Amino acid sequence: MFAEKFDALMNIAKVTNSQLGQSINMNPSHIGRLRSGARPLAKKHDYLSNICRYLASHIQKDYQLIALQKLTGITGESLSSVSSIASFLENWLLETNQPSSNAAARLISGFSRIASAKTTSMVNSEVPDAPTKYSEHLYGNAGKRKAVEQFFLMILQETKPQTLYIFSDENMSWLYEDTSFAQRWAELFTKVIAKGNRVKLIHTVSRDMNEMLEAVTRFIPLYMTGAIEPYVYPRLRDGLFQQTMFIAPITAAVISSSVQLDTDGMLNIFITDKSAISALNIEFNHFLSLCKPLMRIFTEHNLPDIRQSIEALSAQGGDTYLCCTVPPLFLMPKSLVQELSDAYEMDILSTWDRTHRQFMAYVKQHRLTITLFEPKLAMLTPNILRLPMGELYGLSEIGYSTGQYLELIQWINRLESKLPNLSIRYSSKLTDNTILYIKEGSGVILAKMEPPVSVFSITDPNITNAFWDCMDKGLLY
Repeated sequence: MFAEKFDALMNIAKVTNSQLGQSINMNPSHIGRLRSGARPLAKKHDYLSNICRYLASHIQKDYQLIALQKLTGITGESLSSVSSIASFLENWLLETNQPSSNAAARLISGFSRIASAKTTSMVNSEVPDAPTKYSEHLYGNAGKRKAVEQFFLMILQETKPQTLYIFSDENMSWLYEDTSFAQRWAELFTKVIAKGNRVKLIHTVSRDMNEMLEAVTRFIPLYMTGAIEPYVYPRLRDGLFQQTMFIAPITAAVISSSVQLDTDGMLNIFITDKSAISALNIEFNHFLSLCKPLMRIFTEHNLPDIRQSIEALSAQGGDTYLCCTVPPLFLMPKSLVQELSDAYEMDILSTWDRTHRQFMAYVKQHRLTITLFEPKLAMLTPNILRLPMGELYGLSEIGYSTGQYLELIQWINRLESKLPNLSIRYSSKLTDNTILYIKEGSGVILAKMEPPVSVFSITDPNITNAFWDCMDKGLLY
């Protein structure tokens, strides 16, 4: 929503309504109403460009640029000058440079980037003592920060893990306007997960999929632990009242509400009374019963479930995009399968026969577009020439020699010429660790099969369409 985005930018820039109003010759109260949502952005306006130039000129320090990147996803040339930042911000506020496919592209890129990075385990470092006295009523954004920090600190003192319940559709400026707190919040949340706690998190649906996809992107590192279950309420709400609920059933809760994204001086209530927490728990679970899973998240502990999810998606009709570094098993000629079976002393033929027959039947009716890593680049890194998702079928050791790989590429190119519904593409942007499988109208699998294994299985039709558009428009590979 425009108001929430505009307010977040004002907070990052650390400028007041009066300062901005004086600079662009606009009444500060008008700016305040734009920030709160009390006044929508007029369809015909002549001031947004000036607003964005002013804000861009005040977002120049490193910590501000980092906060801006987290909020908007701005990268590369868009950060090269004040004018380019201003242009990006205007399009971002108007949502003209962020169709849902762009947001989906950022989600995929974020997943790939984290999958490629060296992962470190979340260790239980020393946790400061939780406060012994609590303010039950706290006010404004600063009050919410204090309440949420107390909430996490108390959970970290517990010896028994629990399932936390989190929902918020309020203005998120309380979190992102203070970059040092945002980092502190992420550290505490990570420690809470590391202690064995789980989270049921309800996302909100805005006018389109952008905001939800951006929110999912921010949670990717925690999602990859498998400790978070994301849900979504499938219907739009009127947006007049917003609410926040952080509930730890055996510890504490934080609740608040606001009107039209205006959180100035709002009341945040920090609760430790067991009866009150129990009542809130019932309320949240009633809300949860009206929601549906946003995605299923698997780790190395769920290999059979991953295989079942992939096979269920494969059984659906519809055109398909598959992106993986190296050709999958079903594209091999039988002679190569036999050669690998003999070399590794493993039964590959039975799995190949089943998947190859399914593939040949599928491409008679539906289009299959497969994007592979550029062969010349793949040859420079022969260690990546491994069978995609081989772990799911006990074939993780299977890899191609460079000679076998080149023969396979030649075979695939010939196969493409024989099968009208098969398209083979090559890209230098593919990440070795990431596999993307999109079935039009049915679902998405986004997977990293190297330890620690992380797989997102998505069946939500709106998100599936966003991913499909992302690939169809060439926004990723």
